[in-house]
Amino acid sequence: MGKTVIVIPARYASQRFPGKVLSPLMGKPVLRWVWEAAIKSKIADEVIIASEHIAVADFASKIGAKFKMTSSNLKSGSDRVWQAAKDIDCEFIVNLQSDEPFIDSATLKKTLEKLKKNPKADISTACAKIKDKIEIEDTNCVKIAMSSDGMAFYFSREPIPHHHRLSDLSEKYPYYKHCGLYIYRKKALASFVKHKPSKLEILERLEQLRALEMGMKIVVCEVPALGPSIDVPEDIKRAEVYYHKRRG
Repeated sequence: MGKTVIVIPARYASQRFPGKVLSPLMGKPVLRWVWEAAIKSKIADEVIIASEHIAVADFASKIGAKFKMTSSNLKSGSDRVWQAAKDIDCEFIVNLQSDEPFIDSATLKKTLEKLKKNPKADISTACAKIKDKIEIEDTNCVKIAMSSDGMAFYFSREPIPHHHRLSDLSEKYPYYKHCGLYIYRKKALASFVKHKPSKLEILERLEQLRALEMGMKIVVCEVPALGPSIDVPEDIKRAEVYYHKRRG
């Protein structure tokens, strides 16, 4: 298999939480948690932080991380990842979102293997069963509807699939939470960024819907658990609670 590159798109000017990538969480910036998980996974030949802001560049320099300055006009994380990795000779490009501080190396390894073992898939991503009912109605928690063989049908901020009260499966079938992780075959990402955002993508503010509308195949890797992502300032406190619970 060919070379793998991890790019962490670290947009500083986040609309819902400006500067969140450098916001402290348990004594270190959110971005550092993500970068350390990427390094620890050892799945990539290169790990690159990509951002539009000098503050992130300074942080990357301080921790000894590879850094790529990217345009402030890019519309999605995948666009930023492509700008950072397009000139690198590789087969797989990992878009590891900078607001997932609890991503672990096992999830990265398992998700990459899932793509390698599914030659018909263009992209792989990860999910976990939702155990906290609050997340089902939380629009910041993205849900997935999948086929029985683990291919994504749809992603939504709403609870999907709908659990009809008369269905025998209503109390048995779980909801699945999506993880902010995409692993692309390089040629798939090259094609993706050439297409304009789709209507469903714009409607739900979920870029993976563009890939589905393009006819791309997304294989989903189920993992035991996913910690909270950092979308709004209140999530820092929620993440701290999760961290202490996990440590027992």
